[in-house]
Amino acid sequence: MAKKKKAPEMTVQDLIPVRNIYDSMIETTDNRLVKVVSVTAVNTHLMSHSEVREVLEGYENFLRSLKKPIQIARVSEPVNLKKYIASLTDRLKTTTNPFKRRMLESYIEYAEQLQKDRDMIKRNRYIIIDEPFSGEADKEKAVRELKRRVDELRLNLEDMLFRQKLEVHVLTDQELRKYLHMLFDYENAQLYHMEDRKEYPYIIGPRNLLETAEAIRKREEL
Repeated sequence: MAKKKKAPEMTVQDLIPVRNIYDSMIETTDNRLVKVVSVTAVNTHLMSHSEVREVLEGYENFLRSLKKPIQIARVSEPVNLKKYIASLTDRLKTTTNPFKRRMLESYIEYAEQLQKDRDMIKRNRYIIIDEPFSGEADKEKAVRELKRRVDELRLNLEDMLFRQKLEVHVLTDQELRKYLHMLFDYENAQLYHMEDRKEYPYIIGPRNLLETAEAIRKREEL
């Protein structure tokens, strides 16, 4: 009886359909270029009936203007209070009034507890658009078309509501990495914030071992 062939082991990289991130774009393994755009929200709870109707009609007109499909995502994530806590700590160092010091200390303690418990949540809204390409020769054309579509999308979003101005921001390479981190590993993405990209000496995975060893050897020869 013939033995069954053992299926090849898969690495994490095999399960994530991303080939590269560059020029504020994601290149996928199925030959698509993807851009992610963050859009600010509009609070309709305090609006009058006519204002809410205006917002909904503007959104309907925006959807009708689309010539190609898009994806809309809403991601909840804890607010990062590290910079706020650092600013309070710096102010505490130069404060001599005992009452003000006690108040600042209570603010810092409260903010640190919020940061630790992840109780303060914000909802970020994203629009994802993609452009397929057939090969390397066709990629430049896809890049131009995707950038044109993003510019058109930004214009349509900013013009959608003339009273409530929406802010549109195209995610950078680092922001795209953070977005993918949340997408594929949400729990750890909330606990560990990605900082500037670092180069690590070793990459886990048998297929990368020889490449890593060769890269280390070349660095040692310099």
